[in-house]
Amino acid sequence: MAIEVAQLLEQCRQRRVRLRTAESCTAGAVAARLASVAGASDVLDRGWVVYSNRAKIEELGVEAPLLTRYGAVSREVVEAMAHHGAAKDALCVALSGVAGPGGGTAEKPVGTVWIAVAGFDRETRSHGYHFTGSRAQVQSASVDAALEMVSAMLVGNYSAHSRFS
Repeated sequence: MAIEVAQLLEQCRQRRVRLRTAESCTAGAVAARLASVAGASDVLDRGWVVYSNRAKIEELGVEAPLLTRYGAVSREVVEAMAHHGAAKDALCVALSGVAGPGGGTAEKPVGTVWIAVAGFDRETRSHGYHFTGSRAQVQSASVDAALEMVSAMLVGNYSAHSRFS
C-alpha cells in the first residue's frame, strides 16, 4: 500500500526536516507526488532530474569512476546521489533504474531500481528493487518505494542500509 503523502509531509514537519529529490528513472515523479499536496512547500526543498550520467556528475557531484565501474543503476551511484543531495536540515531520496520497456540487461533487467535516502547525519540507506509491469507501473512503484523509505528513515524503522564513505 502506498504511503499517504500528507502523512509523510506531516512527519517531516514534526521533525523539522526538509526533503530533496535526486531522480533519474522517475524524472521528477517523487517531487511531483510530494508537491501534489497543498502546503508541501514548507517541506519540499528542491529536486534534481539527473537522467544522464553527465547530469549526475555536474549537478550532484557523482564521481565519474563510480558510474564507469558500477553503472548508473547501482547502490553505489544512488548512494552518492543521495549523499551529495542531502544537507544539514534536509533528507535526500535518490532513484536510478531501468523503467523499460527497453534498456535492460541480463545483469540489470527492466524493473531494476536502486533507491537511497541520505540524512543530515550522513548515514545513507539504500535498497535494490525489481518491479514488474509497464514503464508507468515501474515508475509508480519506484515512487511509492522511495516515499516508504523516507518515512521509514524518519521514524528510525529501516533495516537495510549501508554507510556512505
